[in-house]
Amino acid sequence: MKILFAMDILDGVVVHGYKGKRYQYKPLDWGLAHTVIPHEYIRELRIKYPYLADLNRIEGKGNNDKAIFSCKNEAETIYVNRGARGPEDALKEPGIKNVLSTETYRGDTSGYGSFDLFSIVVKDGKALPGGEDPSRILKENSDFGFEAYNILNLSSVGAEDSMGGLDLESLRDACDSELFYGGGVTGMDDLYRLKNAGFDGVIIATAVHKGNIPLEIVQRGEL
Repeated sequence: MKILFAMDILDGVVVHGYKGKRYQYKPLDWGLAHTVIPHEYIRELRIKYPYLADLNRIEGKGNNDKAIFSCKNEAETIYVNRGARGPEDALKEPGIKNVLSTETYRGDTSGYGSFDLFSIVVKDGKALPGGEDPSRILKENSDFGFEAYNILNLSSVGAEDSMGGLDLESLRDACDSELFYGGGVTGMDDLYRLKNAGFDGVIIATAVHKGNIPLEIVQRGEL
């Protein structure tokens, strides 16, 4: 199972995400890294697969393109959610995997061939923005050629709530492709639960900063 490390970037620095309440996000200056500058943060922690979220662009309030491009050579691969609203928003650069999120894109997914990961953002058990069943969205978009799919449980981000009670097994059954999960992973027991349920990747951060998951797993990039 692939291990991705979440990095929310707001106004050029790494911030700590909590339940999607972005107006409360503050610089992550209490964690394992001694810096909040994104490329320095990756270099210090030796993260193999950073998962970057450009919160400014997701919210439609500027962008962090300079910070993101500075990260490109600091890891084997970086995943980037920059709040894509159309196919033209993909970053066609070596070493970057583009994330398409249900929170921001509109229309159907058939025109997004430059995107690698399709992320279904879930809040209170329902997919954003329309409140659909995330399992149904997985099934409806399974034939569009994405490399992998992701369930981002926004209600559980940073909350360490053992994934907020989502029916992980049903979600896994709804997807015939590679499936990742992010949000509320508390420790090693949760990682093994996801692995045993058949998930192919997981996005973590808070549990690592708090010492509940060893940093070495993030540096290795797999479990």
